[in-house]
Amino acid sequence: MSIKAQQTSAFIKTNRLTGALNADGLMFDSLGNPGLYTNSINLAKNAGIWLSAKDSLGNIKVSAHNVLGSNHDFWPGPLEVLNGHSADPLNWNIVYHITADQVAYHMAHYKDASYMPSNDIANWPGSKGAPYAQILAPFVDVKVSNQIYEPATGDYPYIKCDELVYSIFNDNYAQHTYSGGAALGVEVHSSIYAFKSTDSFMKNAILVRYSVHNRSGKNYKNFRLSLVTNFQIGDESDEFLGTDIDNQAIFAINDTTGATFKNKLVSLGCMAFNQKISSTMYFNNDNNILNGRPSLDFHFYNLMQGKWKNGKALGYGGTGVDGNGTAKFIYPYTSDNTNGNIMWNEYGNTPGQRIGMLNCDSTDLNAGTAKVYDFIYFYVDEKFNNIKQISKFCLNIKEVLNTKRLLFTPKVNTTTSPKIIVFPNPIHAGDILFIKMNKEVPMTIRIVDIGGKEISNYDLHVSKNNINLPADLVSGLYFIEFKTLNTIERQLININ
Repeated sequence: MSIKAQQTSAFIKTNRLTGALNADGLMFDSLGNPGLYTNSINLAKNAGIWLSAKDSLGNIKVSAHNVLGSNHDFWPGPLEVLNGHSADPLNWNIVYHITADQVAYHMAHYKDASYMPSNDIANWPGSKGAPYAQILAPFVDVKVSNQIYEPATGDYPYIKCDELVYSIFNDNYAQHTYSGGAALGVEVHSSIYAFKSTDSFMKNAILVRYSVHNRSGKNYKNFRLSLVTNFQIGDESDEFLGTDIDNQAIFAINDTTGATFKNKLVSLGCMAFNQKISSTMYFNNDNNILNGRPSLDFHFYNLMQGKWKNGKALGYGGTGVDGNGTAKFIYPYTSDNTNGNIMWNEYGNTPGQRIGMLNCDSTDLNAGTAKVYDFIYFYVDEKFNNIKQISKFCLNIKEVLNTKRLLFTPKVNTTTSPKIIVFPNPIHAGDILFIKMNKEVPMTIRIVDIGGKEISNYDLHVSKNNINLPADLVSGLYFIEFKTLNTIERQLININ
């Protein structure tokens, strides 16, 4: 596994699949490499997000990455917490990258007299302070729990993977020349995760996370996020699209008639992991009034709801423009039970450049809150033209992620402790102490006597809710200390 970084973009490689990230959140390498590729095969030219909502007066707000050009509605940097003003993008035009090996080395050596943290450790944007959010990127606050990132005292980036690239961007710096929409006033943190794995499925996958923070001071009741991918499997002009509804995935399949990849069915899929999708959609790189490039804010708004640019419903069959009735998902094969599971795939259409959309369902995004969206890109190289191979990858990837809880992180930018209840209290030495929390967070627990001496410590997995107290504790009062990423909470327990 290797990583190469520039100031404004970086790419991360896990086994076979490589993903690039820019400072403005676009999955694209500024050196000209594609956003997603494996070995010598291009898989996607680039990918990004579209955001939309309506304010209390019914005005449309839209922010979008342009996966067919260079004018985007996003800029590097955070927003001020109190007024939503944008940081100067020139000062934030950077992608941060970190590895688990770097973190482990830092943890082992930060106390050494001659030790100097690497640039990646030292420059991690854990905390920048006012006027921005106190915590901009997750980190472990080793000593004083003051929510200030201080690597010299042992603080380190918190990552649940082997390699990570990270960027911070917003939609409020300037006018939206791409969508023409009004800004939502959001700050977005984007991450690409890589895991060392010998698993035949995970080694072909990367994980992409978007944390959307509402700094506008307004509540949005119908906020939507769409992941938009400009598929390019080898030659960008010979793709077909498909949807695996059950696994919430959209995918592109390369037309194998030209034997580009030795007659193998090469495909790139994208699966929504933690949010429900409401539709999949596509548009072409042309000026068609229905399914061509969007140019007005309501075009984007409609496409994100699974409709054509003018609001016409997606039809079942054909190109989706000339289909019958209504549909929510493009080319679902036989996975759409709302249309009788009748076969609908794109074979029979003319292959070409495909821009696919994975549309998440609408949700509330109130002022001062954040939503996290997780997606998994995966690469399939098989000989069979069958959607079952896509489903197989999705099911196996989800099993690994859920079993190992690889994507679990604490609440976004939390600087407050979870509410913790311990019982029974009083308790006998050697008994089991139960711990109840109002949210799951990884934490370290220490038993400390009144004089401050540590008696024992534990790493509490998020799925465990109890610890065994030492059997040799003498009767008296002790502190039980709960330490999360950036907070410490102490409670008294009575040993009798």
